[in-house]
Amino acid sequence: MTTLAKRALLVLWSLVFWSLAFTWMLVGAVSSILLLVVGFPYPKVHMWVTAPIFKRVIQVSLTRMHLHYHPDFDPERRSVFGQNHVNLLDGHLASWAIPHAFSGLMNAWQFKIPIYGWLMSMSKGIPVKRGRRDETIKQISDEARKRREIGMSVLTFPEGHRTLDGKIRPFRRGVFLMARNAGYPFVPIAAKGMIDVNRKGTWIFNPFVRVDVFIGPQFETEGLEDTEIADLAKRLHDWTVYCIEHGRWPDDAKPDEPKAANDAGDDERPTATSASR
Repeated sequence: MTTLAKRALLVLWSLVFWSLAFTWMLVGAVSSILLLVVGFPYPKVHMWVTAPIFKRVIQVSLTRMHLHYHPDFDPERRSVFGQNHVNLLDGHLASWAIPHAFSGLMNAWQFKIPIYGWLMSMSKGIPVKRGRRDETIKQISDEARKRREIGMSVLTFPEGHRTLDGKIRPFRRGVFLMARNAGYPFVPIAAKGMIDVNRKGTWIFNPFVRVDVFIGPQFETEGLEDTEIADLAKRLHDWTVYCIEHGRWPDDAKPDEPKAANDAGDDERPTATSASR
C-alpha cells in the first residue's frame, strides 16, 4: 500500500472516530441529564454513565490500554490525581485509571465546548478562572474540598498544557497546594504512548497504539509546607518522566511515611501490578 493510500485511510478512520466519539458523548450527556433530573447524586451517575461512556470512546479509538497499579495504591481513597497532558483523550483515559467518581480541573473556557463542556459541567468539573494566583488557589481549593465532602476525587494536569513533543514539562505547584488545602493525598498517573495516538495540533488519530498507564500510590500532602510541596511536585515530575522513558515505575516508587507515623522506613521495593484493558 502506498503512503498516500495509508494517509487517506487514516484520514477516513479519524473522521469515523470523531463522529462516533461525539455521538457517544452526546448519549452520555443526555443520559446524565435524565438521571440528575430524577434525583440521582452525581457520583453514582459518574459510575453508571459518565465513566462508561468515556471508556467507550477509548475503545472506539482502538487504543490498546494497559493499566499498571502500584501495590500501595488504595482504590477506595479519594485523591487528587496528576496526569501528564497529551491530547483530547486524557480525560477518557483517566476514566479507565481512576476506579471511582472524579471531577476534572480545567480552564473555564472549556466548559463552553458543545457536548464535552456540558458533560464537564454536569460532572462537577472545577473551572480555573483567570485572576490573581492566591485567589485562584483559594477558589480551586474551596471547590476541591466540596468534591471531597461528597466522595469524589479530582483529576488534574500539573503541566498546565498539552505537550507538543511528548516531553513532560515542569509540574506547577498550584494543584499540589490545592490537594493539601482540600485535605487530599496526591496520586501521579503517567500515560506512556498517548503521543502516538494523537498530538496537539492535529485531528488525526492513530489506531492500535499500545498505551501503558502507571497509577502510583497516594502521597500525603497534609501538613506540608510550601517548600515541601515544591519538592513533592519535583519528585513526582521526575517519576512521571521515568515511567514515560522506561515503561515502569522507578525502584524507589514508594511514598514516604506520613509525618505522624513511624519513621523507621521500609526497604522493600514492590513492583507494579498490571491490568490490560
